[in-house]
Amino acid sequence: MNIGVSLILAHYLFLTGRLGVTASCPETVYLERGVDGTIDCVYEDYRLITWRITGDIGPLIVYQNNASSGPGFDSGEYAILSDGSLIIRDVTQQHERQYGLEFLTRKGQELSSHVTVRVFVRPIPVYPVIKGKVNRQNILLKVGRLWDIDCAMESVRPAVSLEWVIVDGFPRENLVINNDMTTTDHGDGTFSTHLQSSFKIADTCRVQSVTLLCVVIGPDVLSSNASADILFPPPVSDNPSPDAVSTEPVPVTEGCCSEHPDFNGRHHRQTTALLVIVIMYILASLVYLVIHNRKLFIRAIQNKRIAVDSGNENLESNEGSFSSERYKTKG
Repeated sequence: MNIGVSLILAHYLFLTGRLGVTASCPETVYLERGVDGTIDCVYEDYRLITWRITGDIGPLIVYQNNASSGPGFDSGEYAILSDGSLIIRDVTQQHERQYGLEFLTRKGQELSSHVTVRVFVRPIPVYPVIKGKVNRQNILLKVGRLWDIDCAMESVRPAVSLEWVIVDGFPRENLVINNDMTTTDHGDGTFSTHLQSSFKIADTCRVQSVTLLCVVIGPDVLSSNASADILFPPPVSDNPSPDAVSTEPVPVTEGCCSEHPDFNGRHHRQTTALLVIVIMYILASLVYLVIHNRKLFIRAIQNKRIAVDSGNENLESNEGSFSSERYKTKG
């Protein structure tokens, strides 16, 4: 009992670095096929590091006294770094297995861990393809109230799932979605996933667009998405008249889109209203300037006329005085 407790305590102190030994090794790593991959395991204060393939009897590669040995090293398929990390040359599917690591400290402690290697293959393109648009990660579609759309990821490893995500706060319950997802095994270690979907939006929903994301569900190294901006036709009235165009607003089902207005349309209406206000302000300013200048012009003319009339009156008065003087002189 005391021996077991001592081993557990020693292992704990080793992991926490309280014995002067630091160690770090992941449980699972993803390595890309066709290139060199590294299992990053960092060990310090060691005397011997041994890597094995779980289930095999003999060692794969050994590192001791700054030198590597073992069949994996001799074949050139494996290498080991001074910190204990294992390098796999030209990763293939056969490297997808579990590896065991044995670690001997300078104090004679024997510790071990296991790492599972998963091999992945990046698709081309690295994002899901919507409607066959290989060269575009974002597409624009004009559709009716009922439409089909597909998303695919080709030649990827491991097999992934695809899922539609609705963004912009659009209520998912207002879209009827039917999905059919299939996965094809190509026999070369890669898979293709196709998601065929049908969407239907309620006719009473007053919306003009919605954005869909096709999201990859899989390991982080393959995480990606593509988007589709869906434009809808304008909704129709419940009782359209063939002889007249109704100016009444389209009825909206309570609890449908009335609580989720079309933000794009609202923004457009707000912009239009602001533009109208600016134009009206400019026109009002022009009218004010015209009227004000006209008043100034009329006032100037009136002042000029008053000045002319005053001059004429003074002239007549002077002429009368001159005539009276002449009359007196003659008398």
